[in-house]
Amino acid sequence: MMTIVITFHQSRYRDFKTYYIHFVCCYLTNELPALVSYTQMLKYMQGIFILLYYYLTHHQVKPTGIAFVDSSKLQVCHNLRILRH
Repeated sequence: MMTIVITFHQSRYRDFKTYYIHFVCCYLTNELPALVSYTQMLKYMQGIFILLYYYLTHHQVKPTGIAFVDSSKLQVCHNLRILRH
């Protein structure tokens, strides 16, 4: 289950339902023979968030100590569009 959740976050899919039904159930049935339905997967996912948290914090990259944010102005073509940017 954690493999499915991690690969979902690395994929280009926007929602988990589409990813699970159209990718996992279609293409990963040989690698994951004991797949459950989408609703069962949602129930199981509630119990893996703590394990996923520990996995992600363990594999977190150590910071280098230098970080900056570009705070330059964003040019807009009209003042009415300022809030859209």
